[in-house]
Amino acid sequence: ATAVRTDLSGKGVNVSVALAGIGAESVLMGFCAGPSGEVLVQGLSAQGYACDFVPLASGETRSNITVLDEATGVTTKLNEPGPQVYERDMQAFADRLEQMLAPGDICTLSGSLPPGAPVDSYARLIRIAHRKGALAALDTSGAALRAGCEAAPDWLKPNDVEAASLIGIPVESLRDPSDLAEAVEAILRLGPQRVLLSLGPRGALYADGQANPSGHVDLWWARPPEIDEVSNVGAGDASLAGALYAWQQGESPRDVVRWAVASGTAAAQEDGSSMATRARIESVYEQVSVISI
Repeated sequence: ATAVRTDLSGKGVNVSVALAGIGAESVLMGFCAGPSGEVLVQGLSAQGYACDFVPLASGETRSNITVLDEATGVTTKLNEPGPQVYERDMQAFADRLEQMLAPGDICTLSGSLPPGAPVDSYARLIRIAHRKGALAALDTSGAALRAGCEAAPDWLKPNDVEAASLIGIPVESLRDPSDLAEAVEAILRLGPQRVLLSLGPRGALYADGQANPSGHVDLWWARPPEIDEVSNVGAGDASLAGALYAWQQGESPRDVVRWAVASGTAAAQEDGSSMATRARIESVYEQVSVISI
């Protein structure tokens, strides 16, 4: 290794850090366990983030390793399983979330479920958010993603691999605009109200779920400028943060997806899981093109 860095990170953490870079406030929630959990929460708090984590009685907050091969551009991720959670832990988190949420809040649910969590855990939390008059955005994969769709999240942010798996098609088929449109409409039929489909270097597609006179949904495809990528770790989280920020500001669907791609592209130019400043995002935003399909 020629260089090593340690980031306080994680899917939900990345979204909050990206929002802070844009200029939006949020509260970080999750589980913490052992000395690593203390380092995570205390470090984030010291950086000025509002934290409300549920401590676990045993285990250790996981450390994930990302290896960036500068010669080939290949990124290899080694993700630990994380600490075991039990029903009492899930209930404690659900209760904490319900107390935290207020009408109009946006609750972002990100990442894989911890070991021991029921597959419908995100669906349960989405229903709590809706009961409190809040909105829910879901970014996960596999069985948790499918179960979460049944609770009709207000936002869903799969990447192309996760989307293909969700609707049972080969990821290679997500190439042509017509195929992408069909895939997004198939995802919407599973329950989510809006879909932000990230396509890596090809940008992202956004559908707000509203059918046009032809009976199909309007779909917007934003494409990024060419960049020298430094690290794509957290780029998808930054995209979600940018989209949610723009949407909350009342921007049009075209500008929502443009903000998403600008935020993700700007993050990919940062080292590790660092997030871009608003000035960098706005600079990239001017170079993002958007088409309707």
